[in-house]
Amino acid sequence: MRIGVPPLRLRDLLTLETRSRTVVFWTALALVAASVLIPRLLPCVDYPQHLALADVAARLRDPSAIEHQTHQLSYFTYNGLFHVAVANMSRIMPIELAGRLVVATSLVGLGASVLALLRTLGKPPSYAGLFVPVIFSFSVKWGFVNYAVATAIAVSTLVLIARATLRPRVTTAIGIAAMGVLCAYAHVLAMLVLCAMAAAIVPEVAWWASRQEGRTTKQRALFALGRMVASLGPLLVGCAFCVQVYRLQYGWNPTMYKDPSLEGTAPPLAEKLELFGSYATGLHDDYADQILLWGALVVGVAIIALAVARRLPSKNPQGPHSLLLPFVMGLGAYLATPVVLQGTHLIFQRLAQTAMLGFVLLLPPLVGKAETFFSRLSLGIALTCGLSLTWHSTLFAIDTRDASLVIDDMPERRAVAAVVYDFETRGFRASTLTHLQAYYAARKHGDWSYSFARYLSVPVRFRKGVEPAWPATGWEFSPENYNPRCKYARRFPLLIVKAPAFAPTEREVRARLFGQDAEAVRVISHHGQFWSFDTTGLPDDGTL
Repeated sequence: MRIGVPPLRLRDLLTLETRSRTVVFWTALALVAASVLIPRLLPCVDYPQHLALADVAARLRDPSAIEHQTHQLSYFTYNGLFHVAVANMSRIMPIELAGRLVVATSLVGLGASVLALLRTLGKPPSYAGLFVPVIFSFSVKWGFVNYAVATAIAVSTLVLIARATLRPRVTTAIGIAAMGVLCAYAHVLAMLVLCAMAAAIVPEVAWWASRQEGRTTKQRALFALGRMVASLGPLLVGCAFCVQVYRLQYGWNPTMYKDPSLEGTAPPLAEKLELFGSYATGLHDDYADQILLWGALVVGVAIIALAVARRLPSKNPQGPHSLLLPFVMGLGAYLATPVVLQGTHLIFQRLAQTAMLGFVLLLPPLVGKAETFFSRLSLGIALTCGLSLTWHSTLFAIDTRDASLVIDDMPERRAVAAVVYDFETRGFRASTLTHLQAYYAARKHGDWSYSFARYLSVPVRFRKGVEPAWPATGWEFSPENYNPRCKYARRFPLLIVKAPAFAPTEREVRARLFGQDAEAVRVISHHGQFWSFDTTGLPDDGTL
């Protein structure tokens, strides 16, 4: 391979230094994919809401579908690629399988793209193993599937941008523009991350490439500027798309991008650093994910320290020795960004993954036995992470099997709500079953409470005037507030319940949920802690 010319073949981009290292890395990615293919319900909080919207999008393909009376489909959005992809895949497979395949593909694609980026930049490909602990990230755990899909697209686009910086081609520019629009269509925040990281990577790569040509300082500056324009310019197409979508949606509802009570709030910088592992992943009660992530960070710091101590050559004939600007950009964005930005919650936590990408690009190459040792250590962390995710996912599958069986037993095309006590499972932290009712909607083609169709940024939205009002006292995160007689509960007469561990009998479950109406509801199904009831016919007490 000539200096400054990235490998052309896809196979070259997706392999490591040796066959054995390649096998280990791809085994780790396969295990990450398995973690979302093993359970029928995913350990991702908002995921079922997006899956249910994708099912509505699929139903709207039928001109006679009753959903046309309540929902509308708009493709002009920047939060819709997952919904559209899954809706179309559901033509040939069950929609739940389609959703899991899209998520698994995005996770594998992200890991593969990090490897390809390292290969393109002439950096040690084994360092991609240090990124594996954040592939199943905080964003994935919270079910931000469009952002997860868009992140994989963003890093893939960075590969094209790096290639264009080293060797501009018209076809590469077209590819960057197309991938930029696809990233923008998937998620606007990922598009911002793409632009920021591209702007950080290109100057250093362009300056390195100009040095390989043996030019004067002025010539190098002009050369680098030209490469920056050639590689970054095509992203303007995706940026223009985002601007137009924002203007349209802002006109629909200017308040949707405002949250006065939380806008701009953020924890102290020291806390962001101290709890980086929790904000980057935060998956398991046993902290296995955070231990592996901190292990990856320690390995990276050791690589830097060893390179400095041994005074290894700072010049790398295959690519930039150590990219500093992407690390500064990624870490700076993580530290500077608040929790809530433009009305969107949990923002800086999503950027922990970007900071980790910058950290991996910062690492210098090693030589000799040190290179062998740290490559094996990096890939060992990746493989252990894959095994850990698979194990925890298997536990989650066992814990949620009864919930899936209850949904299987329920009648189709009804309106359903859920009351979930004891949100935790053995495999994953956070309220992974919060939107349990949306799994019913996707599997049984029904209607569901707390539908994300009320948000204008998704492609499937309620038609004006048909959106059900929020309950005066919601129970999505506080099951004790469930009122079977309120108007919202009457709007969704089927009810899925995860009973508290201390109320195992049917009599206790009925009494806790329905009080005076305990004997007036009908049990549809019961498996373990999970129940489903039909509350049709209960009176309305007049409250929301």
